Amino acid sequence: MDLQKVLILGLLLLGVCFGCQQKESNEQEKVIFKMEGNPLVRHVSAADPDVHVWDNVVWMYCSQDHQRQEGDKGNYDHMDGYHAFSSTDMIHWTDHGEVLHTKDIPWANGGWLFAPGAAHKNEKYYIYFPVRNKEKKWKVGVAVGDAPQGPFEVMEKPLKWLDSIDPMCFIDDDGQAYLYNNNNVVAKLKPNMTELAEKPRKIEYAPEEIVKDTLRHCREGTYMHKKDGIYYYSYTNWKNPEIQGYYAMGSSPYGPFEWKGAMAPVPNDGAQDHHSIIEFKGQWYYFYHIGGHEFKPEGWNGYRRIACYEKLYYNEDGTIQMIKHTKGN
Repeated sequence: MDLQKVLILGLLLLGVCFGCQQKESNEQEKVIFKMEGNPLVRHVSAADPDVHVWDNVVWMYCSQDHQRQEGDKGNYDHMDGYHAFSSTDMIHWTDHGEVLHTKDIPWANGGWLFAPGAAHKNEKYYIYFPVRNKEKKWKVGVAVGDAPQGPFEVMEKPLKWLDSIDPMCFIDDDGQAYLYNNNNVVAKLKPNMTELAEKPRKIEYAPEEIVKDTLRHCREGTYMHKKDGIYYYSYTNWKNPEIQGYYAMGSSPYGPFEWKGAMAPVPNDGAQDHHSIIEFKGQWYYFYHIGGHEFKPEGWNGYRRIACYEKLYYNEDGTIQMIKHTKGN
């Protein structure tokens, strides 16, 4: 065998070995764990749960808190790295590791990767993410993948017209996708799911007395789900010392909505009630996060929020019963 053939064979073998090592590395990133009572996730920070059911599998996408560093102005300066979790029974879970980071976003400033919103359409998977750009202004970007755990490719430019946090994607029964964003706005997405089809419009979610009430109006974390033909628009008011989750009901994804009031108390350990609502195998569930103080590693400086879930129940008239927070072992 001549030298050239030996070199080619060596390079091929090296590529195969590298591929094996890369596969092993990805597998090692997975963490298998069991729900042992709230909080659901204990081994890593897992905040802002955005949860979906696709092909009979529950998928949860979470943002991640990191420790405060010298010079930080708050607890969220270094939020970065989304994790994807999955379960087929709500008890046994897999953490698929980090699926998106600001190092993957060329136009991001680094850090400040806040709550994600995910979607599945066109045999593709989408993550809508709020992050500060190089000019330190909030923008919403899109990442696209062929599998729910990625890998995800980030679109070159952020979406037009959106300049706030907490994007949430809702896909109606007819296949039309809508993107909700803070400041109570919503817009249709184009069929490609990576562009808005219209300028965002303001949502009428409550009477003026509620909208002007600093303890009951919408501050962040807007969410949309549908049950029995009714659209439920919900949100968080993190300044309220007793109640944080509120909702309204309507007959259209755009609204207007009839405000119904409270549905969730202040989370344990302090945190914002940033929620998701899903139906899985005939039972409705309410995901949120807590402060997770007792699960912080020793010496941890700052927040370390982690995801939880509770069963959710409706009354006969479609209104939502108050969520009861539980705490496990």
